[in-house]
Amino acid sequence: MLIYAFQQRYFIPKGLMHTFKNPTKLKIILLLSCLTLSSLIPQYLSRMNLDVAFWFYNHFSTYFGDLWYCWNNYLSKGFNYPIEYPAGMQFLFELIAKIPGIKENYNYYTLIISSLIASAGLACSLLLYLAAGKPGQIIRYWIFAPNFLFYALYNVDLIPILCIILSYYFQQQQKPSAAILSLAIGTAIKVFPIFLLPIYLLTNPPKQRLKLVMLFVITWLACNLNIMLTDWARWIYPYLWQIQENFAKNSHDASWTWLVYVLFDHFGIGSWSGKVSLLLFASGYFLILRKYSQWSLIRKLTAVMILFLLTDRIYSPQYNLYLLPCLALLDYKVNWRYFYLLEIPNFCQGLFLFVIKNQPWLLQSLIGVKYLALILLLNELMRKPQDVKE
Repeated sequence: MLIYAFQQRYFIPKGLMHTFKNPTKLKIILLLSCLTLSSLIPQYLSRMNLDVAFWFYNHFSTYFGDLWYCWNNYLSKGFNYPIEYPAGMQFLFELIAKIPGIKENYNYYTLIISSLIASAGLACSLLLYLAAGKPGQIIRYWIFAPNFLFYALYNVDLIPILCIILSYYFQQQQKPSAAILSLAIGTAIKVFPIFLLPIYLLTNPPKQRLKLVMLFVITWLACNLNIMLTDWARWIYPYLWQIQENFAKNSHDASWTWLVYVLFDHFGIGSWSGKVSLLLFASGYFLILRKYSQWSLIRKLTAVMILFLLTDRIYSPQYNLYLLPCLALLDYKVNWRYFYLLEIPNFCQGLFLFVIKNQPWLLQSLIGVKYLALILLLNELMRKPQDVKE
């Protein structure tokens, strides 16, 4: 009875089971599931072993992917987790490392971790539909988006993205505690979800905000406290690395902030480019909350995602994945020209990574097009009348 009551209060929205009993909705769910798998399976096949990975590298100069990096640089060398990632991701890789034979067998490792991430991707597609997403928009802006087709199994990003979609879904169901819980778990895996916390707090009544903040902190601590207490250096390293090392420094890096770094480096403060990036993001965030307070939750989330990509000091191409669910849930159809103006250059950046990275003029041209597309998407968001209020 206690478990049932907990599920009713926090996690199981009213009417969820009716969705699966509705024949039409069930057909849509099956369709979205099949299409999602049809997008993910080719990605797995293109990275399932080193022979295939080398074929893509030799023909297109394609990077093997961050999942390969984690295995090659850590698991295969007897180290159980990638040190550059937060505690939640370290914990995930430690669990994977316990599987017999996985450290010695890249093919086995790829199968296991790809299955895990693909499950998260499948759940994302279904949750987008359950969160009142339109099937056509989910297919166009999520499942068959060029960046989903290439980057879904590139890193573990689909897992924190699942947490973000879950938080939106629960908020739509008037379950703010579950929404904040999901956001905190996502933050333990990758840092970005915490940037969405202020939007969720302001979406809920003032009387609930302190409780929600406490819930976020307690959940996040529960995911981090063990490593914090037993190995502080291990816990703090990913954050120090992000602050001190992970920013654009020259024209071979895919962010406009390398210009700020080069300028500041003349005065010995090149690392301050990260502070400029954060200041621009915070200023834009404040403007969104102040000027567009009447916007629906999904519009605010979309604006913050775009703002993050515009101001991020490194802008890894797989970060576009975080924007796609928002575009799929918007109350209007995104201009397809703007969408593909962002997606296609970003797709090419990953497929031809080393060729593009070694030609700064080509890389900077591509990211210039991407920034233009982001600005056009943001401008469209600000100009489109809001049809749905949440």
